[in-house]
Amino acid sequence: MRAGEEVGKLLAERGAVVVTGGLSGVMEAVSRGAKNAGGLVIGILPGLDKRDANAYVDVAITTGMGWMRNTLVVRAADAVIMISGGIGTLNELTVAYEDKPTVVLEGTGGWSDRIRDIAYEGKHLDEAGINEIRFAKTPAEAVDIALSLAPSAETGKSAEREFRT
Repeated sequence: MRAGEEVGKLLAERGAVVVTGGLSGVMEAVSRGAKNAGGLVIGILPGLDKRDANAYVDVAITTGMGWMRNTLVVRAADAVIMISGGIGTLNELTVAYEDKPTVVLEGTGGWSDRIRDIAYEGKHLDEAGINEIRFAKTPAEAVDIALSLAPSAETGKSAEREFRT
């Protein structure tokens, strides 16, 4: 949980809006870190009751979609950082893989410590290699990578994508 709180803090300090699933566990740790650093936290909830949101969520969005809300969480983000995680986090990773910059914070347990071993060439979820998963060892490295790959507010393109065109 400490890594999640640090990621949230670092994102907020860099001016990023933090989007999570809004509940407990890692989602709450990230939210706490961001909120305590003065950041804005959006929680996209699986149910219909805003009271289910953790105490650090500023904007609670109810969906009534259950696990399907994972797609909304990912689509609302400019980049995704995977920390630990169970089946819901793995689901979010597969959604993000389609077209979102994705960073896996290794050493946090759960699926985050297994992805590299099962990925094609250690960085893809499919043989075609439609997207590259990046890996980080520290919260600071994960945030640096994610923000460098996220589209900028001015151009809508990441620095890496601007470089490639």
